[in-house]
Amino acid sequence: MNVINIGYDSTNYYAIGFQEKYLLIDVGLPGTLGKMGSQLRKYNIPWSDIHYLMVTHFHPDHCGIAQEIQSMGVELIISRTQSDFLESANETMKKFSSFKEIKVEAHNIINEHDQAVLTKKMGIPGYILHTPGHSDDSISIVIEGLGIFTGDLPYNHHMSMETNEKVDQSWSRLRNTNEHKVFPGHGQPLML
Repeated sequence: MNVINIGYDSTNYYAIGFQEKYLLIDVGLPGTLGKMGSQLRKYNIPWSDIHYLMVTHFHPDHCGIAQEIQSMGVELIISRTQSDFLESANETMKKFSSFKEIKVEAHNIINEHDQAVLTKKMGIPGYILHTPGHSDDSISIVIEGLGIFTGDLPYNHHMSMETNEKVDQSWSRLRNTNEHKVFPGHGQPLML
């Protein structure tokens, strides 16, 4: 498996290559599908090789083009916790004229308490953890042997103004994994 940061506009978006296909983690603001396409071409990743998309949370710079990407045949996978926030996220993002309402198939809502959920669903060794702190719908995606994708979870030693009990508990959960490399939504990768 390999990780390619295909990010733009100050946000990291990741393409995880596995078994001759890709999982995308997070996608851009509404209206940026063209930028995403340019980034994929830059790294020679055809849309047809992208099979799955996961978002770390429902903020516009992490899920704004999720429905457009789904319309291209990519499966959007979310956690059960995130599903509780989908309706309010769609309502909030209506302020963007190019936003397409996100819809998720019931079979693509997965349980974050299942340690083999990504293996079962996608063939990727990993799982998800509910990691509130930045937002209550935030998850981190743990890919065994590769690292942890945290979205905008504040790094509690670098962003003290957002550090709180939820952030501390989320990082404690992440430290209890076997992974040491962290791929954040903004900035450079970190080591735990």
